[in-house]
Amino acid sequence: MGGGFGGAYCAQSLVKQLRHIDVDVVLFDRNNYFVFYPFLIEAGTGSLAARHAVISIRSFLRGVEFRMADVTGLDTVKQTITYQFPQGDGAETMDYDHLVIALGSVTRLPPVPGLRDHGFGLKSLSDAIGLRDRAIRLLERADATDDPDLRRALLHIVVVGGNFTGVEAAGEFHVFLRQASKRYPNLQPNDCRVTLIEIADRILPGLDDDLSRYAVAKMQGRKIGIQLCESVTSIEKDRVLLAGGDELPTHTVIWCAGIAPNPMLSAAPLPKDEQGWILCDRALRVKEHDTVWAIGDCAVNPDRHGNPYPATAQHATRQAQHLASNLARVLSGLEPKPFDYDSKGSLVGLGCRTGVAKVFGVKLSGFAAWFLWRTVYLLKLPGWARRIRVALDWTMDLLFARDYVQLGVMRHDTTVGEVSPKNASHKPRSS
Repeated sequence: MGGGFGGAYCAQSLVKQLRHIDVDVVLFDRNNYFVFYPFLIEAGTGSLAARHAVISIRSFLRGVEFRMADVTGLDTVKQTITYQFPQGDGAETMDYDHLVIALGSVTRLPPVPGLRDHGFGLKSLSDAIGLRDRAIRLLERADATDDPDLRRALLHIVVVGGNFTGVEAAGEFHVFLRQASKRYPNLQPNDCRVTLIEIADRILPGLDDDLSRYAVAKMQGRKIGIQLCESVTSIEKDRVLLAGGDELPTHTVIWCAGIAPNPMLSAAPLPKDEQGWILCDRALRVKEHDTVWAIGDCAVNPDRHGNPYPATAQHATRQAQHLASNLARVLSGLEPKPFDYDSKGSLVGLGCRTGVAKVFGVKLSGFAAWFLWRTVYLLKLPGWARRIRVALDWTMDLLFARDYVQLGVMRHDTTVGEVSPKNASHKPRSS
């Protein structure tokens, strides 16, 4: 269940490891692709073609039966799952001998007033492209007004959450807005602002303090606002209210503050912690269940010290490969082995060809970290054809200016902000 990093890599490894056993491997996902998340934001802002950041499940998996459907139910006693095809007439069931749950996570949406109406997530390719389209729409609207306060509010993006996604989003969209503004006669790069809000006393908690401080200094040097030990109390159509009392004029809030379990898990008859994550043992098997396993974001997989592994693609792919090996052992009558893995490091891009990284204990910052970030993830991208396409995209981005054009992916339930009546002949339509 689930065709992301965990599910897709597990299915791929299972086919390789179970060649000597007569088994059927079936993968369920609502999409016939998975997103290569390290490239998500660059795909959204145009550094590379959006189609190069998604991997076809059917081309990635050979010898695996794939069904594009939503899993709607689970019966661990009868060992069946219930699923439904898009636009299907009814639910269907399938028996299983072993079930792997790799449903990932969704964006955590706390009860902040206005978040669901006016906030934007950054979890899917459509989210990233939709934000790009919105940014261009805001640039067009800002160019058409003579009201300087409205212009600055339209061109102010607030990012909530100082984790890897939030920091990369702040850096990339800051570059995107400032470069795009040069195409508009009534705009200046300084009209464009990005503010990063983080509730903790530092950003990038997965990196060492000195790298976090470097990232803050580098981003602030590029005039990206960073507010630490701060939280959002309310989001309105044209402003954000902070717990400290500040009010930030903005029409775009990108919410990157944490993840939550897939809603499908809430009704699943499985042991879960207080937040709804599936509890597993050291061998990646769900507690109290011999034939159900869970990996990736949706599971609490403890390390040798009892601490849960972080929800990253690096750990999900390693768990996937180890679980495939464990399933091969179980089907051969052997006991599964505990999963032990030491992280190889972390990398994050800050925009403007800068980054921070810690790999195999070696710390890097600036251009060297950015170059390593791109090199590592380019080599991790499945398939040489796709790697070459991405490398060509990056080369073209270095040599030629981007096209700041909408791709037609916009959200239609949020108003972009009122144009001052003295500057407009009609009311704005929703974006």
